[in-house]
Amino acid sequence: MACSIASLATAVSAHCSRRVSGARGVIRPVHCRARLFSVAMATAASPSSKFVGMWRRDSGLSVGMVQYLQAHGLSPDKAGERAVAPYSQEWRETGKEAGEFLVLTDPGTGKGVRALVYPIGEWEEPFDGNSELFGKEAGTVYRNTSFENVGAIGDVHLTESVTPMGWETTQRRMDGDDAMIVERTYMRKLEDGSAGDKVASKEVFKRLKVFKPF
Repeated sequence: MACSIASLATAVSAHCSRRVSGARGVIRPVHCRARLFSVAMATAASPSSKFVGMWRRDSGLSVGMVQYLQAHGLSPDKAGERAVAPYSQEWRETGKEAGEFLVLTDPGTGKGVRALVYPIGEWEEPFDGNSELFGKEAGTVYRNTSFENVGAIGDVHLTESVTPMGWETTQRRMDGDDAMIVERTYMRKLEDGSAGDKVASKEVFKRLKVFKPF
């Protein structure tokens, strides 16, 4: 079933708890840093197992990515370059809690692979600075993640974030067995502390088939 960015956001809002409220909303800081540990293999019985695997972005199917990146402060040329760069991820269940994943990301920046656990609930992601999406100065991103079944849409992995630069929501859902739809909304923090205009984007990640030798 086709679903627009706006309609999906409405559906998710009706089923998932919202921890960020208002233009100045802040997720309550908790001391649960992004962490790494041994990873359990996905099982067929797990609702989240369909997200497990290796994924590569099909940039030709993206919508609004250049505008999304420009809203974070990238120049038009740089945003255009980043929007079509190779972008790959591997998703693994941690086995600690349903819907909790270890995500390995190669965003095509030439800076290597980033490993990050997305725990369920409120958590923090410290960063060292010089980030295209979070800012030049070192700081912390405050996040809240949930994994919900949203009726006809199916399972949705939702992360709401407060960054030094603004407010962002990222929703991931499956489209069949071999496509992951990633929809983002972002509001830049203005000089007076209020939120700017909302910018929406959509990416389509295709599953990479991995064949093991006999």
